[in-house]
Amino acid sequence: MNASEMPTWIACLTPPGQSALATLGLYGPRAWQTLRKLFRRRSGGELSEQPVSGRFWLGRIGGDVTDEVVVAVKQTEPAPWLEVHSHGGREVVRFLIELFREQGLQLCSWEDFLRRTNADPLSAEAAIALAQATTPRTAGILLDQQQGALRRALEAIQQSLERGETAAAEEGLKQLTHYASVGRHLTQPYRVVVAGAPNVGKSSLVNALAGYQRCIVAATPGTTRDVVTTRLALDGWLVELADTAGQRSEAEALEEQGIRRAWATAAAADLCLWLLDASTPPLWPSQPLAAVQYVVNKSDLPPAWDVASVPEAIRVSALTGAGLAELCAAVIACLVPDPPPPGAAVPFTSRLCEGIVEAQRAFTAGDIVETQRIVASLRLAPAPS
Repeated sequence: MNASEMPTWIACLTPPGQSALATLGLYGPRAWQTLRKLFRRRSGGELSEQPVSGRFWLGRIGGDVTDEVVVAVKQTEPAPWLEVHSHGGREVVRFLIELFREQGLQLCSWEDFLRRTNADPLSAEAAIALAQATTPRTAGILLDQQQGALRRALEAIQQSLERGETAAAEEGLKQLTHYASVGRHLTQPYRVVVAGAPNVGKSSLVNALAGYQRCIVAATPGTTRDVVTTRLALDGWLVELADTAGQRSEAEALEEQGIRRAWATAAAADLCLWLLDASTPPLWPSQPLAAVQYVVNKSDLPPAWDVASVPEAIRVSALTGAGLAELCAAVIACLVPDPPPPGAAVPFTSRLCEGIVEAQRAFTAGDIVETQRIVASLRLAPAPS
């Protein structure tokens, strides 16, 4: 399909809802001529026959009813890409979109619009992921990918494979595989479970870390029966903290269900904080856990056992706040032991992370052709719907 036969698309690029401003994107061969038909410059006169990249104008769009807008030309090749900045609000946006649809423009999602207008598929996917970033740190990593860090790394690996420079290709794949765990959590939280015996202070610790009372605290064993989660940012990384039912053998049927859910949640977590009470004899995990950090709570009370026998444990007091900063640092050290430096290439979606691992596996098996195929496919984004 040549450029003149392409559809012309319109999308709302800003979130729906009440707002001061909204941005509409127009892209395709008929974008500029359609805009010229509907737009009237505030200073008078018509727009030029051909768009000029980087220019913008203030004016109005509509017929009997108009909205004051700012029009900007983002690019002219391979097809005009325009932005219309209008007043926000659902009905204003709906009104403007319908005006353009009456002229034959086709409506698409903002995600597909970014994919259509971006020559680098990975840059478009990074921009889409960027909208889900929840901290400046993760946003910074995604901005690096949007600006080409991952694309350049994949291109370097592909070129090394083509030239037979296997050592360089191996190092590139190793680096990307190393950061795959971080990449999986740029828009999705790390899952950290707080577990232990009843009344060791699990809910109190979650509340202390969250900074507000997210979980019910009571002296009665079995108060927490469901998994209660809260999200917080630790050193710029998104963490979902889960408070779980206390582990004990003598439990009624309903509480036993909560205990089983607690074990399942702990087993699937990125990290389990196993809480011990300094003032009562400790209860240890009855099942193996893949990643566990021992935490001794109630360090403000006289110890009832030798807490020094667990030197790797972090000592805290959920009541006074003592040791919480050290605990947060220990959690991040477990989850992100080697954060990527600025500008590093990081696979940032599940598809990319799984693909990198698959490419590493093929390379290790000596299948260079398959490795090249996988690396080439990773540079392509899903086709727009």
